[in-house]
Amino acid sequence: MTKFSFPEPGAVVRDIEGRRYKLVAQLNDTGGQGVIYTTEDTNLLIKVRTPPRSRDSQDYRRQLLVLAQRNLKIDALVLPRAVLDEPYLGYIMDRVDHAIPLDELVYPKISSKTWHIETGGLRRRLQIAAELARTILQIHRNGLCYVDLSWKNVLIPSDSKRTLIKLIDPDNLSIPGTSLAEVIGSAGFIAPEILKEDRFPNHTSDRWSLAVAIFNLLVLNHPFFGDQVLEGEPELEDKAYLGELPYTDSKDNHQNRSSVGLPVGKVLTRKLRELSRQTFEAGVTDPHARPSPEEWLSALQEATDQTALCPHCRGTSYYLPEMRNSDLVCEWCGKTSPRPIELGFFPPDSTIEDLDDDERRELNRQRKLHRLVLDTGQRTLPTRLINSDPETIGDVALFGTKLTSQNEKVCGLENRSQDHWETEDTAGGKQTIAPGERVWLSDKTIILFSSGIRAMVRNPYRGGKV
Repeated sequence: MTKFSFPEPGAVVRDIEGRRYKLVAQLNDTGGQGVIYTTEDTNLLIKVRTPPRSRDSQDYRRQLLVLAQRNLKIDALVLPRAVLDEPYLGYIMDRVDHAIPLDELVYPKISSKTWHIETGGLRRRLQIAAELARTILQIHRNGLCYVDLSWKNVLIPSDSKRTLIKLIDPDNLSIPGTSLAEVIGSAGFIAPEILKEDRFPNHTSDRWSLAVAIFNLLVLNHPFFGDQVLEGEPELEDKAYLGELPYTDSKDNHQNRSSVGLPVGKVLTRKLRELSRQTFEAGVTDPHARPSPEEWLSALQEATDQTALCPHCRGTSYYLPEMRNSDLVCEWCGKTSPRPIELGFFPPDSTIEDLDDDERRELNRQRKLHRLVLDTGQRTLPTRLINSDPETIGDVALFGTKLTSQNEKVCGLENRSQDHWETEDTAGGKQTIAPGERVWLSDKTIILFSSGIRAMVRNPYRGGKV
């Protein structure tokens, strides 16, 4: 059997349709699953795979060809453009420019005291985590599982103001529960039952990897790497990965508490904390107890909407306090500032005629208020908040200010939808807001959207002035 060797830079390779590509430079170390090269076309990269161990090369090539030709509705996934011909295995893919691996948010290279702010703060991390949950959701809806979620396979913009992600290494995609995947995952992300070789990768193992990535990204620590592991014998790491030690934020077992990373209670909302416990406690032995990507997406968006911008350090490292009269105390710089403007969203009024007054009051009590902070870093009203669909992408309004004739600034929302909105102020005055018009955000003004959802303005400046 001829020993396999990777091509050298300068070599010419072909895809199965005969197109030629000249390799220019090798981007990563030889080893693992393969080597990535730049080409003379600066927009393209080529991955040359190590020959599969457990299946025929033609099977692998056919799988890549299916991925290249299949119309997968997965926005962030970098799919093969073409498949390499013999004697090599691999594929041609688009290059993702101005991107860095996600681990640079978990293990930042910035040494300054403001590294968390300089890399986008809590708000950006929540947005990136939400994009990751959305992408895993899309992969699952296409009947596939991602298998190898890890820091190196998620690329994020190098610009700290941007949040769109890209997932690479699509050759690890597989049909849930089959043995087609050449890998079972990356260290730290693999579900316990996969490590024990009890099952093949499937949707529930992806759910575990997703939860590990979200927790790690926000808390900056692995969910099972408490002080017991970090200060103990190396063998304890294996137990941690298997979920055989207590979760660091366990309600009942404090044996493996962690003194590293960010405080869980500060960076996770109650809902995110609940989903994490669901995964890393009941979900250790019961894979079906793990939250779905949809649940993570909704909780992460809700958390993002409640993050507040500190006017002093410009960080978004904390959430809006639940007590309406309390000022903001920045978790990062420690300075106090007034509360920002926020919108509180309520679902449509009940129209069920059979409900009596007590039942209607109870129904309204159970409906959860969703809050959206408006500031210079969060200036749009997401469409999802007025149609109750967390998967909707896009915005319907833009937040801004205007200078009055008295040289005072008032804040408002510009209606960028195609619908008319209705408003009612505290004096009972009503107004119709047509597309392109503005609603001024006076305290306690009610905005009624065409969907029936209402929003109440909470403006600490009163009268809309800032």
